[in-house]
Amino acid sequence: MRIGVTGASGFIGGHLMNALKQLPGITVSSLHRKGKNSPPTLTELKNFVKDKNLIYHLSGVNRGSDEEILCGNILGTLRLLVAIKTYGSPETRIVFASSSQVYKRGKNAIKESHATEPESMYGISKKSAEDLIRISGFQHIILRLSNVYGPGCRPDYNSVIATFCDRAVRRLPLTISGNGRQGRDFIYIDDVVQALVEAGTRRQTSRQAVYNISSGRVSSLRQVIGNIKRAGLLVNVQYQNGNAGVSYGCDPARFRKAYAWKPDTSLAAGIKRTVQGFEEGHSP
Repeated sequence: MRIGVTGASGFIGGHLMNALKQLPGITVSSLHRKGKNSPPTLTELKNFVKDKNLIYHLSGVNRGSDEEILCGNILGTLRLLVAIKTYGSPETRIVFASSSQVYKRGKNAIKESHATEPESMYGISKKSAEDLIRISGFQHIILRLSNVYGPGCRPDYNSVIATFCDRAVRRLPLTISGNGRQGRDFIYIDDVVQALVEAGTRRQTSRQAVYNISSGRVSSLRQVIGNIKRAGLLVNVQYQNGNAGVSYGCDPARFRKAYAWKPDTSLAAGIKRTVQGFEEGHSP
């Protein structure tokens, strides 16, 4: 199987590349670009999409101006699809890393049938990218990832857990809006990579499907901080008045049933490994 990965140098993409290279019978390549401040051109995509059986589309923009987010996620996806149609094969399958932010927030155990009414520019861009893939005609699987964390995640970009672990290791205060009881559905990187591998390498009869990839548990920021402390760090927390946001989480039962997959990493174990990663990165 010939596999291509966009966003291979990112947090999730780097872990996925390492996992795919361990599998027999697979050739995996990443998208090489001259510049990274704008979506890839069709010329840059030409050789990447050629002869690929499967493409993992992970590249995108998590943070930035509204224009950067919309351009990076929507135009970047559109160009990839055009490149596959122009230079690739109509049998190419796509696995797209979307986000739980496409949903309307405010409840737990959100199923795939729940309303998609994104409340952030990032969520809007991911939902638009989903729609482009949905109408493309290519066989695809869309994975709506919840809050992914683990070693290698970027502070102030990938996850609040990354931000907290980084600041705690550097002995800086952790600032929280509200009382810290607001929660999210956090999932460890190894569990996400396993889901990506399963979705891409196991054939399914359906030509298109949408799945939640999450832990299925909502954990508060207070619980996150407690686990950082249990990992051996002294933590200085500063609570501030402000909009704490609503708690919400997703139900991964559909993917669990279809692929016999389940997230195995507890929040405590995942945070401990994440802390260790930041400690190693900050060691003199």
